[in-house]
Amino acid sequence: MGRPIKAKFFGNLNNEQFKNVSINSGIGGEGVSSTIITNTTGSEYTQGSVAVFSAPQEPTGRRATGTLSVNPGPSGWVTAVALTDSGTGYISAPTISITTATAVTNRAGASTNGSFTLTNIVTTGIYPGMKADAPAAMQAGTYVSAVSTNTVTLSKTQSASSATNVFSFNDYGRGATFTTSLTNTTTNAIKVAAYLQTKDGGTGIKLADIVKQEASHRYLVKTSEGIGQCKLTATSVLIPGTMNIVATDWNGSTYWVTKLTAHKAVLTQSTASGSFLIANGHATGWTLGSATGTTVTIANV
Repeated sequence: MGRPIKAKFFGNLNNEQFKNVSINSGIGGEGVSSTIITNTTGSEYTQGSVAVFSAPQEPTGRRATGTLSVNPGPSGWVTAVALTDSGTGYISAPTISITTATAVTNRAGASTNGSFTLTNIVTTGIYPGMKADAPAAMQAGTYVSAVSTNTVTLSKTQSASSATNVFSFNDYGRGATFTTSLTNTTTNAIKVAAYLQTKDGGTGIKLADIVKQEASHRYLVKTSEGIGQCKLTATSVLIPGTMNIVATDWNGSTYWVTKLTAHKAVLTQSTASGSFLIANGHATGWTLGSATGTTVTIANV
């Protein structure tokens, strides 16, 4: 099949199982470099709220994670999202959503009229900033200011007494918005579109990682649906068991790659920009960088 292409151009983390790349090498796509709160810090969030990053586009990328910082007073503002894992495999910057703390209802505890504390209460799931309520037992706008073992401290005194009052706690957080930025340091990988066979879980065309080159025209690839063999084809209309790779010449014309070796790509013309610089069926040099002369650039992430 000619000299095989180097594994360093293959997809993200999946190649660990085939010993093609090192663990957590993160080839292809990028990680998150920073997060910024935009427009609004939101309101009424609690310290039990969690920041959730959207998934990476590369099928074997790793989702970024971050720790949410909240001012749990009456405002409940989000003050920051600190990255704990930048993630891998992002082609476009992820979005961040906030999952608010789950409501705690019908939680029994002792209370005393005029006291700031609830005692003998199971504090699991109760966080500073949660709004507190109980029938005829709370002043309006009361929130949790601190939590310790079997004790919840409130922002206002209670207006009723009971040895076994039943309390509810809620996180009403809403409105915070964010933007994220990506790094520009990860080694690029060949961009592949593939349609896995039904037996491999394929239901349609997906972004894929190359796991292993098995022949000049055949690859083992992984998508978000599974892993399986696919054959290179010169069309965007893929059927199960096929894949495509796109190349572009310095003139901007595009080609389908029908065979790929370490140094040469065999091309079929796709869309002309002025004119094609490479003839159908011709083998030419390729790179993941900029196209020059008759060397084409392979689409990459």
